[in-house]
Amino acid sequence: MNTRASQIEQLKHLLPIEQLSLPVLFALRLLFDKRDDVSDLDLDIAELAHFPERITASYRQEWEFYVRRALIRYLREHSHTRASILIDKILADVQYIQEQDSRYKAMLRVIEETQTVMTTDNTRVFPSPWRQQIMALMLPVTSVLAEPGEDD
Repeated sequence: MNTRASQIEQLKHLLPIEQLSLPVLFALRLLFDKRDDVSDLDLDIAELAHFPERITASYRQEWEFYVRRALIRYLREHSHTRASILIDKILADVQYIQEQDSRYKAMLRVIEETQTVMTTDNTRVFPSPWRQQIMALMLPVTSVLAEPGEDD
């Protein structure tokens, strides 16, 4: 393994992104967001209204991957800058986002509401439209295929 690939692997293991709280992870995700990127953060957040399970099923892992990759790229691009300066810059940027960025605040409110819905015992997430259609299609079939004596 060449030195550059070894360095990247070492950085991956040294970045404990999984330990970040969701608000901090999201602030970093927003910090490194690129408008013309493959992933559309605004759309992801808007879709939580219809697919709240995505907050735990996929978005967190996607954001961890995205932030890890962006941080590694950032560190490589600024490799001649002292580490303390890089850390201070990221800390200041995240603090600004958390305190001043209206986009962050609005999106975080949706994320937190979604988390509340997903963790509350007295709510139930309705199935997505495609799941509802498949269930409507398959439920009648299950009554025909039920073994004799099951529904007696």
